[in-house]
Amino acid sequence: MRGALALLLFWVAVPAFAQLDHRPVLLPETEGVRITERKAGFRVIFNFDFRRTFVNAEAVRFYGFRLGAQRNKDIIAVGIYGLGDPYVQENSTLGPHTNVDVVTDFDFAGISYERLLIDTKRWQIGVPIGIALGNLRRGYRDANDKLVPYSVNELVPIELSLHTDYNIFYWLFAGVGGGYRYVLAADRDATITLSDWNYYFKVGLRVGELIKRARKEFHKENGA
Repeated sequence: MRGALALLLFWVAVPAFAQLDHRPVLLPETEGVRITERKAGFRVIFNFDFRRTFVNAEAVRFYGFRLGAQRNKDIIAVGIYGLGDPYVQENSTLGPHTNVDVVTDFDFAGISYERLLIDTKRWQIGVPIGIALGNLRRGYRDANDKLVPYSVNELVPIELSLHTDYNIFYWLFAGVGGGYRYVLAADRDATITLSDWNYYFKVGLRVGELIKRARKEFHKENGA
């Protein structure tokens, strides 16, 4: 369901975003010649995030991927994120169950907008803000070490962060960043458990640049 939501958001956002890229701009006539100039096209971006976030103030691994489109200094993207491994609290209490291993897991899918503060040949620095939908799943392990589901809570994570990317090649980049995630949930405990700072390392591909170079080589070889 998370994947379907992410794809839906991408196919809604990107075509609308890209539509603006290709509208011609008519410049004033110069010496009887009417000049038409196209605005810059959008560039497709794909990257994996390797994150460290916090559950109950304890660091846990958190992974995800993002697919987006950049036009000038604006980026719209969709992503899917989740815990690498469920978070386990040994000898804890969950509702009426005491002295059990409580297992917490959560994931979400959402959309983000990012404004680039710096965008050069080698460096990008941006401020993304995103909103997502997800759920928090809690359970406990019984005497036979079997996971027993206990509760599911719907979540609306809102995240603001700052990141820096370095272009290793024209098509490959790596970056670091961090920010704060606030989680809206009907269960107050879920908000307290999951709202916290996070930081991350990412690697990604500038798919648009790869396609652009491939098209140039194709036209060159075919004499177009």
